[in-house]
Amino acid sequence: MRRELHRRVFQPRLHQRRDIQGHRAGVYIRHGNDDDDDDDSDCDVLEIRGYPPKPPRYELFAAEKPELQVAVVREFFSKQDVAALHAVGQDPRVEEINDRDDNLVYKHQVWRIELQLKELHRPIYDRLMAMCRALDADLWKGIEQGDELFPEIEYIVYDVGKLGGPGTIEPHRDNGSQVTMVVLLSPPSDFSGGVNFFEGGEDDSGKALGDRSVRLQMGDAVFFYGDQCSHWITPVSAGRRTILQMELSRGRHQNFFEQLLDWWRGE
Repeated sequence: MRRELHRRVFQPRLHQRRDIQGHRAGVYIRHGNDDDDDDDSDCDVLEIRGYPPKPPRYELFAAEKPELQVAVVREFFSKQDVAALHAVGQDPRVEEINDRDDNLVYKHQVWRIELQLKELHRPIYDRLMAMCRALDADLWKGIEQGDELFPEIEYIVYDVGKLGGPGTIEPHRDNGSQVTMVVLLSPPSDFSGGVNFFEGGEDDSGKALGDRSVRLQMGDAVFFYGDQCSHWITPVSAGRRTILQMELSRGRHQNFFEQLLDWWRGE
């Protein structure tokens, strides 16, 4: 059930800028898995090695629970980067997908682009991997040495004219995603609505805290622990809103206790 949106906006804390060290620091990337029968065999695999890079300056939307913290990196992508990402999203080799959970209410179009992005714009691809590792080490601390993660990168369009109605996605979590990232690729003047919201959680007494909204400008990126932090947008009521979304996912490679926890939560 979609809950009422609380429009209280939490003021973020600003963290000092530190240069990100080495775009490929702490990860080794290979394509596919050794097991050809595995469902993730056509995905890149990030093998976590070494120390994480230091994060850049970001705005922190704090929460009582660490797993609900949200980080915003302003101007993460330049105008040239945004133009490159639009070109990748329109590459004739990318495939439109429809792999959302049957119970999730949404209205948008999605194309998977990680392979084309890595081929055509490797520096952008590497920067995404490094940033996710850096922010996880600073905030959520879930990625450990030896972990294998699967980057799933999507080009998502909410085009009200083509959809025949508002573009939407209801509150949800990204199952298995250690870090989820969303980057706005459209100027805010191109659409109405489409504001990112994140659950506020509860305080120590169990009292619900207000949900948090994040207004992005073109090129801004928001990072969060997708598997734990419920998120959604307000309906895109007019125009065309385009985003880049990445889930740094644990894929199907869960241990028994993780699978049992997903079963208990009904996921």
